[in-house]
Formats: sequence, C-alpha cells, structure tokens
Amino acid sequence: MMPLDDIRVYLPKYLSEESYEQLIAQLRDFPENIDKRFYTSSLEPTIIYQGDGLRDMPIVNVEDLSLGVKPRPCMIISNTCDMDLANKRLFPSTILYAPILELSKYIEVLKAYGASNEKIQNHLAQIRAQKVSSVFYLPSVGDLGESIVYLDRILHVSQKYVNRQTLQSRRVFSLSDYGFYLFVFKLSVHLTRIREGVDRGA
Repeated sequence: MMPLDDIRVYLPKYLSEESYEQLIAQLRDFPENIDKRFYTSSLEPTIIYQGDGLRDMPIVNVEDLSLGVKPRPCMIISNTCDMDLANKRLFPSTILYAPILELSKYIEVLKAYGASNEKIQNHLAQIRAQKVSSVFYLPSVGDLGESIVYLDRILHVSQKYVNRQTLQSRRVFSLSDYGFYLFVFKLSVHLTRIREGVDRGA
C-alpha cells in the first residue's frame, strides 16, 4: 500500500473528525488488523451499500448452463448512489455483484489441484494481506467464516430483484469506513491500471 501521507489525499472529506482519525489509525495498522473492524451495523437497513454482503444472489456459470442458477452469498460491486431507487434515470441501472466463497472451501479446491501445504499457506498469507489483486479477503463475520470475493467474476441483476423492505434479512454484512476504503482501493487496483505500460497512440 502507498505511504500514509499519500493516502490522506484520497480519503473521503465527508467523515467527521473522529471517524477520519479512526480511519487513519486503522490504515496505519494495516494489514495486521483485518478483523471485525472491517464491518459496521450502523447503516440504514433499507439501502444497499457498495461492498454489502447479501444472501441468495443468483449465480450462473455461462460456460455450463446445465448447472442452473444457484443462490449464493455475494458482495455488491455497484456504487451506492447507482442503486438508490430515488435516483431516477432515463434507463434503469442494474446491481453488479461478485460471489463470496468461504476460505475453507477454497483451500479444498487448492488441495484438489495438488498444491502443496507450503504453497497454500503462502498463498493464503498473500490473500489475507490483500496482496492478490483479483481477490478481496473478508474476515469472518456472523455465520460467515473467512471468505474471499472474486473481483473478476462479476454478475448483474435488475434493481427489482432485491426488495428493499426485506433487505435487512438478506444482509450478511456492511463494510465500515475502514473496510470500505480498502475495498474501493482494491477495486481501483484490479480494474484500473493507469500505468499499464501500453502506448495506445494519439
């Protein structure tokens, strides 16, 4: 991660002084403090927030449609404002999301591929430190164990798919300022590489 003094330039300006200083302190301790501080329970229950974890989002493998549609916990990728039903548009926006996979199941997959225990442990250390660009690591929360989100497996559904009045019963978590900042930072690294090293011409 970039030096803390450089990070300050990109921190949100709308935070209270207390929240701002708390975020700075949490970023200073990163990555040793990726734990329950990732989450908050103080947000509006009828709003879908970017970075929320929701139950029963439809997952489909377009390479094998015979598997059908499976409801799975997923993480919301769309911007909060884009999912606001009060934000009227000429055409409707959709909800972007990516599947959440518990780390224990991921480890089973790695073992099935024949990865050694040493390689698996080194890989998990990289994941837990948020050093794998296409994967966002989630510490355990509620009944969800340690998990990962594949940022390169994004799907979408209609806004109507998620009933805002029953939303809270489907919410697994919402990110705190700390968790949200790391999530947005990780998204920017994964999806936008301004230094891609390609001369695209005038």
